[in-house]
Amino acid sequence: MLRVGVVSDSHRRFGNVPAMRAQCGRLDWLLHAGDHLADAARIASDLGVDRSRVRAVVGNCDFPATEPAELLLELGGVKLLMVHGHQHGVKAGPQRLLYRAQEVGARAAIFGHSHIPFLEDVGGVLLLNPGSLSLPRRPQDPPSCAVLEIADGTVRAHHVFLGEEAAFRF
Repeated sequence: MLRVGVVSDSHRRFGNVPAMRAQCGRLDWLLHAGDHLADAARIASDLGVDRSRVRAVVGNCDFPATEPAELLLELGGVKLLMVHGHQHGVKAGPQRLLYRAQEVGARAAIFGHSHIPFLEDVGGVLLLNPGSLSLPRRPQDPPSCAVLEIADGTVRAHHVFLGEEAAFRF
């Protein structure tokens, strides 16, 4: 089974990375859905994830844009689409991102931008926003990330709320 850590909106703040390491356990890959995607290398290093297994996309706070705004990758036989979400209007809802994922044949669509955790399977497409590693939008939300578990061509996901024992699983 592949275990994939998913973060977004880290904004150069690394204080929650030790909690992520403790609560997520072993991770094989790290995906960063933008806004300070340059943080991905340091986060991966702190988590013990090899640099060759890190992928990131640019967000609206990433200048200059040196990485792609959209990334389609396949891990463990599962096609994943990753974007930041600002170009897909995700603050208004995930519908445009869902359409894009369906268009490219992705089984999961990973996004950030809203700083609000989101996880829903819509018509066979898993929509996942890990929330913000450092700056949650809503006062009731702790900092968060997510873990994708990929095995035998299937994908499952759950949020990890940093500093809390419980994680919401899908």
